[in-house]
Amino acid sequence: MALTIASVGGGDARGGVQLAYHYRRSRGGCDLIFDLVPLKVSVLTWRLLRNQLPTKDNLVQRNIISHDSQFCVTGCLETAQHLFLSCTVFAPLWGLVRSWVGMSSVDSASLQDHFRQFIYSTGGARASRSFMQLVWLCCISVL
Repeated sequence: MALTIASVGGGDARGGVQLAYHYRRSRGGCDLIFDLVPLKVSVLTWRLLRNQLPTKDNLVQRNIISHDSQFCVTGCLETAQHLFLSCTVFAPLWGLVRSWVGMSSVDSASLQDHFRQFIYSTGGARASRSFMQLVWLCCISVL
């Protein structure tokens, strides 16, 4: 896709949402089942998998907050990876969900790998991948 955030709104929040919406509508064989979830969940997932959420580390990189403010309550650097995969408050959710759906796997270090591993963990059937995508999207949107 040739569009960039800068070409749709100059990189502001409105441009990011417009780009995500255009990206969602332009993909014929979409990997994510965006049509089954609300737009806000699609945009959240799109931004999360591209490290575009306004986490403290991203805000520091944009000089919006100071370097001293980039740590979360537990003292760790607040990144999307930390918040959604390794934070002591939220990380146990993934073990509970894996137990609930009856799968066993190891948590990945990156969100993209975690997403792929999670949806393909039940095998290659399209219906099971779609179900696992919905479960993953629900978990992400709840966190």
